[in-house]
Amino acid sequence: MEIHKLNDDELATSARDWRLRALRGEKDARGMAHELEREVRRRAALRIGDDIALTQEAPSLEMTEQAPRRAWKFWAGKSRVNVSDRSVS
Repeated sequence: MEIHKLNDDELATSARDWRLRALRGEKDARGMAHELEREVRRRAALRIGDDIALTQEAPSLEMTEQAPRRAWKFWAGKSRVNVSDRSVS
């Protein structure tokens, strides 16, 4: 069976049939079921990726530019409070 020549419906049907054969205990059916299911998932991922690419536009340059962030000067921060100096109430 040449998996890449099957259309999506034939592929899904074959994957289901081979999985059922594997569940019934046929020795060599598990490997074929796995290959067919993997191809079903691969094609589904490609379809989803194409849909996302068609619906999303690239962000404009104005949207991506941000004001520079101020760096945290950890050496110029407040002095630390020593926990042992606090009184316990």
